[in-house]
Amino acid sequence: MPDDLSADEGLEEEGEAELDEGSEEEAAADEPEIADEDALDTNIEAKRDKMISDLLSKEDLGIIQMRVKETVKVLSNFKELRDSSKSRSDYLDELKSDLCRCYDYNRDLIELLLDLFAPSECLEFIEANENQRPMTIRTNTLKTKRKDLAKTLI
Repeated sequence: MPDDLSADEGLEEEGEAELDEGSEEEAAADEPEIADEDALDTNIEAKRDKMISDLLSKEDLGIIQMRVKETVKVLSNFKELRDSSKSRSDYLDELKSDLCRCYDYNRDLIELLLDLFAPSECLEFIEANENQRPMTIRTNTLKTKRKDLAKTLI
């Protein structure tokens, strides 16, 4: 019997040692979480600061639209209205970047549209795409009359 008691005591000591190790592991596991939270807070603050600086650095939409219209006007009568220090490609690059910023279009799409249309027609096309289409309802006149459908809908 004394051997059984000593064996039980040894098991209890091992169990206590395992508990101590477990609490040390838990404490070690908590430390990276705190570090991760600090990194997360720093990351969020960095993103917030970047967004604020981006908003402050962006130009007003009205200024960009005025510049787009002025550039299109110059490109439509290039010989007379151009600045002698700028080439036509400079004006087109400026127009492409302004259209991308103003209408949030992809640069490749803007280049494609400018290849298809003249700059003034391209601007009209983009503005037409920005307007919402009117809502229409089609009636199957074989099944009902338009007046009856209108009364039902009203």
